[in-house]
Amino acid sequence: MTCLVRAELAKVMTTRLVWGLLLGYLGFVALNIVIAVFTAGTQGLPPLDSQQSVRGVFASAGTGTVFSLVLGVIAMTGEFRHGTASTTFLAVPRRGRVVAAKAMALPVVTLGYAAAGVAVTAGLGYGLLAAKGVDAGAADPQIQRVLAGAMATVALYSLLGVGFGALIRNQIAAVVVALLWVMLVESGLVAFLPEVGRWTPGGAASAMTLGEPVRGVDLLPVWAGALLFVAYGVALAAFGARSTVRRDIT
Repeated sequence: MTCLVRAELAKVMTTRLVWGLLLGYLGFVALNIVIAVFTAGTQGLPPLDSQQSVRGVFASAGTGTVFSLVLGVIAMTGEFRHGTASTTFLAVPRRGRVVAAKAMALPVVTLGYAAAGVAVTAGLGYGLLAAKGVDAGAADPQIQRVLAGAMATVALYSLLGVGFGALIRNQIAAVVVALLWVMLVESGLVAFLPEVGRWTPGGAASAMTLGEPVRGVDLLPVWAGALLFVAYGVALAAFGARSTVRRDIT
């Protein structure tokens, strides 16, 4: 299994896509930091020197999860899109092991995304806050928790992507469905039906980062959100592996 995971890591890291998505993720994170800083205190938002706004600035590290999700989807569906699935499954007849290897390899790659995002967030966030006269406090445990939660969220979304890709072999369809689920369904449930939304992967991700009540409804504790998110990822990857084993790949 270790060799399979290494092979999947090598396969992903030798593509230009992984670096393009990384640049997109970092740019998206930087944009969200700038927006969070310069919109604080306007349109009824809390002032920039409030704890809520400061946490929001650093939670920007976890806003680019769609890039992690898309990477996971493409890493799985690429086998079928480019016709390499036959060769891969001939080399490893137990198809479930291939899906499992991807499910373990992709979060390692996106953990690197998350680390880079946290570095950008810390540098740009502290810099802009200092320029605005706000002392965030580098050792603030709340900020550290937010950044740690953002790292976990970005890393784990690729696991969901692998699951989506295993269930929906068509690459374009899988990407569209995954993005619609994350950007419309989950975000809508968390925003408008938080008592339901907190049990979705998006609600679990929110619990791992900000963890603030939504419309008066408390999100899950950080540890519960992390466990729930991992459970979703493992379950989706397992269903995808089962589907891949049963279907004809030609």
